[in-house]
Amino acid sequence: MKRPLLFLLSSFFLATIMVLVALEIPIPLAVNSDFQVLYYTTQGLIRGVDVYDHAGKMQMINEVYGADVDENFIPQFAYPPWYALSTLYLGLMPIRNAAVLWFEINLAMLFLSVWFLTDGWKPSLRLLAFPAALFFYPVLGTLAVGQYDFPVLLGASMLIYALPRQRPVLTALGMAFLTFKPHLGGLILLVVLVYLLLHRDEFGKKAFTYTIYAGIFLFFIGFLADSSWPLNYFDSLFNYRELGHITTCSECVNLSVWLSRRLSGELSLSQAGAIAGAVLTVLLVILYLKRKVLFESPALLVASALMTTILASPYLYNYDFLLLLVPFAILTESKLERVVIPVCYIGSTLALVLYGREGNDALLVASVAVATLLYLGDKLQVDVPSGASYNDDN
Repeated sequence: MKRPLLFLLSSFFLATIMVLVALEIPIPLAVNSDFQVLYYTTQGLIRGVDVYDHAGKMQMINEVYGADVDENFIPQFAYPPWYALSTLYLGLMPIRNAAVLWFEINLAMLFLSVWFLTDGWKPSLRLLAFPAALFFYPVLGTLAVGQYDFPVLLGASMLIYALPRQRPVLTALGMAFLTFKPHLGGLILLVVLVYLLLHRDEFGKKAFTYTIYAGIFLFFIGFLADSSWPLNYFDSLFNYRELGHITTCSECVNLSVWLSRRLSGELSLSQAGAIAGAVLTVLLVILYLKRKVLFESPALLVASALMTTILASPYLYNYDFLLLLVPFAILTESKLERVVIPVCYIGSTLALVLYGREGNDALLVASVAVATLLYLGDKLQVDVPSGASYNDDN
């Protein structure tokens, strides 16, 4: 009883400090970036505007701020409704204060992810991992623009911690976080569901059941944000695809787009889509062939599903590559891994610092290198502290 109470008190204290910092300390953060989509969505929700009612949201902005904006002012909100519900409080603040609070929340999710991923490391190395994660360039970019990837990073990190320790509640929570950005977390979610179904002991049954309960809960609370959210959510996805940078994929960073440009001399979206399908098929076959090894190591399972998404997805930006922190953290066993991973971290960061978007190819090189380490390795050993409990239901 003492530990849950201490956790609640600590969380309340931390939340209070974060709110005070957001209200009292002026931190210069961009507010005309990705964050404003989430901000105006939460502000509209507070004022009774459904999260997917884009026209209503623009009308709300015109009325509240005396502005004259049209529907192109911000993109459509294209995330599950519980993302907006979980950040509803942001809409209660002025946008600059809300941006600071969102920055702090993302920072907290980043450090919590590092805490999960580095459990069992030597204390000195674990301490160094926190600033190292912070200064990985895709992480800095995500923090700067207020993007929405950190819940997926946290969910994957929770699973890597919870699955070998057989923590059903934490497993279900990690699975829920993966749904916040489905095109990144969806494959991991499906793969872990299969793992739990085949894990026929008490832990597997509990974790699977709790995950289903979490999914049902999220499904029904979504109606608080939009009375027809399943239909309107998919409609928002189709509307989002009509944005200029999406239809041309001018800012996409993924293997299929890169290969299409190299093969044709210019980007062909139909060709890139075909390449993405072929890459996904090959990687899924590899996952199936290595299923015995993967099911023996939950960390390898989660990281492999994540890398399959990164290599096969036809829609990624450079900030999405912050998810590389997951395989970076677990590939620490062999001498080769201890050489390749720092090179991938430092090389991709330097390329982006020096060349901006022209350095995006370094992220693809790093991804292929990491995937090679994962898929060609015979077995990944994950250190678990000797005192860890494998039958703790907490």
